[in-house]
Amino acid sequence: IIVVFIGIHVCSVDNIDEFNIMVSAVPSRHRLHGHLLRCVVSLAAIAFTVDAVQYDTIDKYDCFRSLEGMTKSMFDLAESYPDLSSVVDIGDSYLKSKNDNNDDYPLPQNGYDIYAMVITASDSPHPSSAKGKTLIISGVHPREHAPPELTMRFAESLLTGYEVDADITWILQHTEVHIIFNVNPDSRYITETYPKTFWRKNQNPDRNCDADEIGVDLNRNYDFMWGELKGANTSGDECDNTYHGRNPFSEPETNTVADYAKQLFPAEQRRDDPEGSMDVAFGDDVMGIFVDVHAPGGYIIYPWTHDDSKTEDDDALQATARKMNYYNGYKLWAGGQPDFQYATTGDSYAYMYAALGVAAFGLELGEDFYEDCGRFENEIVPGNLPALTYLVKNAKKPFSLAKGPDIISLIVSDDVIQDGIQYGIKVTVVASDSRLVNSISRYPDFPETGGQGVAEVRVYLDVHPDDYEEGDALAWEMQLIDNDSEEPKFELEVISAGGFSAGRHTLYVQAKDGAGYFGPTTGAFFDVEMRPTKSPSLSPTTDSPSHKTTSMPTTDRPSKQPSMSPTTAKPSALPTGTPSTTRPSKSPSRSPVTASPSNPPTGNPTLNPSVSPTTNPTGPPSSSPTSGPSRNPSESPTDQPSISPSESPSTSNPTSQPSSKPSSNPSANPSTNPSSNPSIGPSTNPSIYQSYQPSDAPTEAPVAVSTSGSTASQILDPDFGLSELTTDTTKVPAKLSNNASVTAYLSVTTVSLSATALLLMYLH
Repeated sequence: IIVVFIGIHVCSVDNIDEFNIMVSAVPSRHRLHGHLLRCVVSLAAIAFTVDAVQYDTIDKYDCFRSLEGMTKSMFDLAESYPDLSSVVDIGDSYLKSKNDNNDDYPLPQNGYDIYAMVITASDSPHPSSAKGKTLIISGVHPREHAPPELTMRFAESLLTGYEVDADITWILQHTEVHIIFNVNPDSRYITETYPKTFWRKNQNPDRNCDADEIGVDLNRNYDFMWGELKGANTSGDECDNTYHGRNPFSEPETNTVADYAKQLFPAEQRRDDPEGSMDVAFGDDVMGIFVDVHAPGGYIIYPWTHDDSKTEDDDALQATARKMNYYNGYKLWAGGQPDFQYATTGDSYAYMYAALGVAAFGLELGEDFYEDCGRFENEIVPGNLPALTYLVKNAKKPFSLAKGPDIISLIVSDDVIQDGIQYGIKVTVVASDSRLVNSISRYPDFPETGGQGVAEVRVYLDVHPDDYEEGDALAWEMQLIDNDSEEPKFELEVISAGGFSAGRHTLYVQAKDGAGYFGPTTGAFFDVEMRPTKSPSLSPTTDSPSHKTTSMPTTDRPSKQPSMSPTTAKPSALPTGTPSTTRPSKSPSRSPVTASPSNPPTGNPTLNPSVSPTTNPTGPPSSSPTSGPSRNPSESPTDQPSISPSESPSTSNPTSQPSSKPSSNPSANPSTNPSSNPSIGPSTNPSIYQSYQPSDAPTEAPVAVSTSGSTASQILDPDFGLSELTTDTTKVPAKLSNNASVTAYLSVTTVSLSATALLLMYLH
């Protein structure tokens, strides 16, 4: 096998065709190990040996799954991740509600169900009522190809990132993400089958219009400023593309979305007279995020939309949109902004904000209704997945968290290792109150939320800030070490007197600005592996010339039972500086490994190794593969035991799945998910911290594998301590800065019979 690669650390299969396998890798700043070469070769072999069955795609647009392919993907994901997702039948399309069809453009059936996918960790200690809620919809205007595929890619990034990416893991522990992929399925089928129609509206033949002019524009049918035509891009002519319908919520599709939203978001923050309360702010304590994804344009939309004026909550809404712009580069279409295009009435964004009190946004993706696949894969996906992830982080308190500082980078490095036991870590953080909010080109800075500076940064060990209780010994205030006015740097040493327990730990970091606003949390995993005890030495040990070497202490080894607090006599919950202690001297530490936990993969897989193809892919399934659809959106997914991370998909081909179901035993099927942490075995309670038992210790140090741009969760080699993990929360793959991918092509045609035999023996 011909392998072309340059100093890599994590790798993944990106694409497979008849003759080539494409593997992407994230650059590493330290030397290669044999594990990494085997990673590349193994992933390529895995990808090549999968007998893939393609999901149905839109004709001539292979990057976009069709209505049929989307429905099948949704149910396959729910079956593959039963503890993280479920499918809910929330209503009917217009034609199904009337048991009717379109004689001019016939559908294969009389309408469709409207489904929502619920994504959250069912094993979370938090009930549904205590979780933040996000509702994302797409497919409202069916001629817009890209939105449903983007929202499906986002769903896949959440499911495959759980227990692999620290941010995604805590998001799903604390938040419910609800996605309606196709709000308007009747017309989606028609525009896919009859592309020259460019259908925008639903299938309501309300008046005497031509065959291709019937319907109601669903994004003009919501009950806020409905029917206000003065200066608005809204029409009362039933044959126009922006016809608003006979009455607000006259259409079953808009009723379905609104009713579902009312079940998700708190009733106490609704307003009975939203049009009469426009001059009253909702304040900082509301809960919930709403996103309606459209195309084309390259805009982020937020209220007000009915005229060119700002809401009373503009500080929070504008700050959020500006931070989304940091990732996708889109202009702001909102009242009071230079890129306000035109007024609309009866739209979803203004209704969700004004009536339900949630932070509501619209996205206009790309440049065309029938988007180019190259632009979709290279610009739209890598720019908008991290933007959506940022939004979901804020779901519990969107108007408050958006005003706070952001974590720019997070470095966790080993600090003290003695006799194979990890005693300390050093945490280094850069935070900023201005970088994300003031980076938008052609716009002035936004001092309303980006000018308060960073007042403090707190670090939490194995407890999320939302779960922290004052007095706990697992949270500390970091010490300022570089007082840069824009991006100050903070540092903290955490020493465990008995040594960190082996297994996975999670660090959470949150910054606060000078006005008292906390920003969104950023998390990072670090793994500690118990290694064989080594005898102390009085002589320095030499590793690499670039590593600091010291003599190992000769004192008795401390107890292995960890005390997760600084080794001060009486540690406070939030010390004001770095804890001081007499501790063993440092052993050489590894060079940092670069990762970006807040940037979801740019090409998210739909390869589902744990699910067989459905038997009837030509129509929407009548029930969920797990427990059947439920019309109760507040229910968490099934409480079945969690799927092991080793069962996650490993490719980023958006249209394929395996033709057979591999064994669920990870040891019998070791290569089904090279992007997950192999040392974390199956568990009925996959918490973010799992301790190792002696029988769990791997016989050979596994290598961390991840898709390009996602978290590299480093598993320790026996000769090393805790890896140094660098988390840059702001770099996106599209920018190709320090996170540029390296691509390796393995030509199948060059494999000799002997090499093939050896490879198969190795995999076996």
